[in-house]
Amino acid sequence: MGYEEFSMKLNSIPKSEPLYDIIKSRAINIESIKDKDQRKYWRELKRVNRIPDIYMPTTTIRNELKKEISRTKVD
Repeated sequence: MGYEEFSMKLNSIPKSEPLYDIIKSRAINIESIKDKDQRKYWRELKRVNRIPDIYMPTTTIRNELKKEISRTKVD
């Protein structure tokens, strides 16, 4: 598949598909959004769908996971 064909397929993804929001969340400029709630929504989506750093040391990954678990833990 060539670039043009790939680009056409990528641009033809319906807005109702979850993949559309994932791609948009990675590409959107959050600072250009005026609505506070929309900014919060897209910032969270961008965080959830970010491409992870591949070359992170294991200790850093463990520390990040511990922080995230303690942040989301419900008592």
